[in-house]
Amino acid sequence: MKKCNRLLIALLLLAPLGLAAQSPVGTWKFSVPGQDGKMIPLTVNIADNGTYALDFGADGTVDTKGTYSLDKDKMTIQDTEGTDCTAPGVYTIMVDEKTLTMTRVSDGCPNRGGPEGVMKMERG
Repeated sequence: MKKCNRLLIALLLLAPLGLAAQSPVGTWKFSVPGQDGKMIPLTVNIADNGTYALDFGADGTVDTKGTYSLDKDKMTIQDTEGTDCTAPGVYTIMVDEKTLTMTRVSDGCPNRGGPEGVMKMERG
């Protein structure tokens, strides 16, 4: 019985760490193909206030801003500035300490998420 209680206490203490690991908040980096086929570095800053900022070219200039909301493992994103398409997109997310993977469920902006609909980012 004591082992069971200890295990339960350990799980309860570690549960918040598991939830924190699922947070997409932070700075993420990945590359997207440009019109000429060359890869363009992209930095994404996701804030804990429900907003994000994209820096195409990783030159320190914010090119696109938007808002997001989370519902368990689903993230709804919507660009609000710096783009012609402001339709929402829904993505399943997987987060660990080093990577954020967003897989398209649906998106009103056809070019967002690339042809495969998967964005895999590294913590930066």
